[in-house]
Amino acid sequence: MNYQKIRAKVENPLLTAFGALSPAVPVFFDNITAAPANSTTEYVRVNVTFGLTNDPTLTSSIDNARGAIVIRCFSKKGEGPARNQTLITTAVDVLETLNDSIKEITGTYFKVGSIDGPVFSSNEDAPLFMGRIETSYVATVLS
Repeated sequence: MNYQKIRAKVENPLLTAFGALSPAVPVFFDNITAAPANSTTEYVRVNVTFGLTNDPTLTSSIDNARGAIVIRCFSKKGEGPARNQTLITTAVDVLETLNDSIKEITGTYFKVGSIDGPVFSSNEDAPLFMGRIETSYVATVLS
């Protein structure tokens, strides 16, 4: 199983999309960089989890995985939901674009399920407003 190929299929387009916003928004992934503690600037946190990773197949040249993607977008608190909704929309657009891929002979084929959210929340003590979406995915690494 090539977990890195599956992660790259999700993480690379998210990093590109948030980097293209004005201003660019930093994205923090699992165990790569840590979201700043008590940050007062906006950022995005992405978690890619793996569930079932050993679906039986007829050949050993295919790896299948299922899991979940959770994206949390943090924006300035007290300025309304518009900026956070822009960040969430960017994430949703990337996830929906992943469903446009076609299954090739080699590479990583990736499909997301229904997107749950956004759910918005704010803690009185936290300096940022949070929007959250999540979805399931199915990935096939073809070699």
